[in-house]
Amino acid sequence: MFPLQLVAVENLRVASQAHVQPGEPMTDVLGEGVSVPGRLGVTSEFVDGEFRMHLRPRAEVLRHGVVRASVLAFMIDAVAGIVLDDDPDEWTLTSDMSVRMRPQLAPEFIQTRSTILRRGRRSATAVVDLVTDEGDPVAVGAIGFARVPRRATDPPKPAVSPHRIQALFDGSNALTRPLREEAAIIVLDPMQGLVEVQVTPELRNPAGTLQGAMVALVAEAAAEELASARFEVDAVVTDLDLRYLAQTSDGPVRTRSKLLGNRVDSPIQVELFDVSSDRLTTLVYARTAVIST
Repeated sequence: MFPLQLVAVENLRVASQAHVQPGEPMTDVLGEGVSVPGRLGVTSEFVDGEFRMHLRPRAEVLRHGVVRASVLAFMIDAVAGIVLDDDPDEWTLTSDMSVRMRPQLAPEFIQTRSTILRRGRRSATAVVDLVTDEGDPVAVGAIGFARVPRRATDPPKPAVSPHRIQALFDGSNALTRPLREEAAIIVLDPMQGLVEVQVTPELRNPAGTLQGAMVALVAEAAAEELASARFEVDAVVTDLDLRYLAQTSDGPVRTRSKLLGNRVDSPIQVELFDVSSDRLTTLVYARTAVIST
């Protein structure tokens, strides 16, 4: 059952930056009308006590007709993280996440089905299935969280109603340009999978670091650029494995990529660095595919 005491999403990551390492705080901010991840068009509801998220994919969150893996990563992170972050005395932070997508064109409707595999004192693990309205599989995600005690000097974690959670995810104010354009990702060298993004207010959370779905988007952009340039195809990312190592400070964030094979579906290693500190913040492994239309 989903707890009635919920952490307010827009305040979830406040005060985590100073004392939580490693890890990426879960369920990042949905800012009032400016946050890019808050404009993906994701909605939510409670069904028989279960918290679910939905998406009717629009062109802005697609690549060559396929839903971006980073958009599905946002849904996985949010739906599992909100359910698990039920202790007012602890922060719940995403430590790792895997996304596996079917290589297919976007369906008209995607919804989540969550299963909590482990809810321990220090960590938790969940699996999230993403399916169509008829129950056909779209993708699956596995996600891990670390639990960190809230210090006395941290701000309180406010409790909000299920109605407030649904209001935060109402699908309003959706993107009007493609997601990569809204995030202002710059391609420096497509053959090397080298891209860069400024850590702007639209991409940050309250802790001042790059929001988790935007981290996934940067890695996704690097992998799709590398595969598309090397093999002269329209590559889309279907798999993402993310390990959050440290938080971003000033940025910009830049990638360093390596193709681990000689095929379009070979693994790609993507490292994300905070240029201001020359610090490795995220390690990602991705796979791409070419989708038949």
